[in-house]
Amino acid sequence: MSVMRSALLTVLAASVSLTVVASGQPARSSRFDVLITNGRIVDGTGSPWMRGDVGIVGDRIAAVGRLTGAGAAATIDATNLVVAPGFIDLLGQSEFNVLVDSRAASKITQGVTTEVTGEGSSIAPVNDRLVQEAAPSAKHFGVAQDWRTLEDYLRRLGERSHPAINMATFVGAGGIRNYVIGKDDRPATAAELERMKRLVAEAMEQGALGLSTSLQYVPDRFASTDEIVELAKVAARYGGVYFTHQRSESSRIFESLDEIFTIAERAGIPAEIWHLKTAYKANFGRMPEVLRRLEAARARGLDVTANQYPYTRASNGLDACLPLWVREGGLEKMIARLNDASERERIKKDMADSAAITWENQWYGAGGGDGVMIASVLNPDLRKWEGMTLTEIGKAM
Repeated sequence: MSVMRSALLTVLAASVSLTVVASGQPARSSRFDVLITNGRIVDGTGSPWMRGDVGIVGDRIAAVGRLTGAGAAATIDATNLVVAPGFIDLLGQSEFNVLVDSRAASKITQGVTTEVTGEGSSIAPVNDRLVQEAAPSAKHFGVAQDWRTLEDYLRRLGERSHPAINMATFVGAGGIRNYVIGKDDRPATAAELERMKRLVAEAMEQGALGLSTSLQYVPDRFASTDEIVELAKVAARYGGVYFTHQRSESSRIFESLDEIFTIAERAGIPAEIWHLKTAYKANFGRMPEVLRRLEAARARGLDVTANQYPYTRASNGLDACLPLWVREGGLEKMIARLNDASERERIKKDMADSAAITWENQWYGAGGGDGVMIASVLNPDLRKWEGMTLTEIGKAM
């Protein structure tokens, strides 16, 4: 199926005005811009699918049903295909990508017309230091870093980028912490916490959906439960929600669930767990108890939910394989530790620890070098390693 055809078959997402035409009756208007015929219409309400047609005028759905005899400038035969509202990707990470290529082809061709982003760290707000940290990637892709607030970013999307998908974002607590404190592993002072709360409030006023965290990664991991609660209270005042990549998806998942329940209760905010899983083989079989605890929390009145993705891989930066203490403080400090022979021995020992509880040992959980594949790099000299596991790269070097 062509890209255009696939995109048109998800055009129902554009609907804000809908007229349902009874089966067998001609459309009230005999002329549409686009007429999709003979599709299996799944309308997203939970109703059974029905065979029918969809008539579109401009960027609005004008009619749904049996539109026999209606004319159109363009007709698409959707026989044996599903016509459905565009899918909402609840955890995409295209906020920078749509500035590089606004077509968002990888989303549109899968039927995704709306993306929610901002997992832990959001594209805004940013200060000069954070802009400088992101400069290598921005320069590589030719993106001018001319926004500082969420309002700036959304204005750029609407006035200049015009992405093919709708974009919505959380304000990331990790990004807020980085803005105010940096990547140091220490509690926020009272003054720093107040500044963080003001930044969350400003982002909520500018259109953020709520507060998010990604508590396995730096600097989110360094935030206490109390700190998150205070920021979540601000989001709650604006009717926002709290979404989280929880602190543990493996050996300490029950303690991690308790933290989410605490945040939801103390902040008075709906909470959702992104990509709920019991990670790594040692934890397979724990999901029934995870679900029981979620159900129990809901039974006592907490608005807590979860979602999943349908695949067995994860994707993040290669530094996620390193212990937290190695990443603490930022890139320069991390590189200095990696260049120190004695520190490297300590790093290797920690990465081989199957019982780590102070961090999520993704290296060990993925099966070491056999389970870690390089997906993409910026340095053209390293492109030859893309698509290879670290074990394969080690053998080839």
